[in-house]
Amino acid sequence: MTTFWIVLGLVLAAWWVARLVVAVRRDGLGQRGGPRSRNDWSDLATDLPSHPYRIP
Repeated sequence: MTTFWIVLGLVLAAWWVARLVVAVRRDGLGQRGGPRSRNDWSDLATDLPSHPYRIP
């Protein structure tokens, strides 16, 4: 009976590793480019002072 549990454990471990490999391959890491960059905040708020906490 112990052999049965060892074989069952090995089969389940192999199944779990196969599922993990599929999940990692489908995540797209390294396949897709990063998100598009947005404009710098200073481009959107050009009238703000460059050093807001500095005492003049």
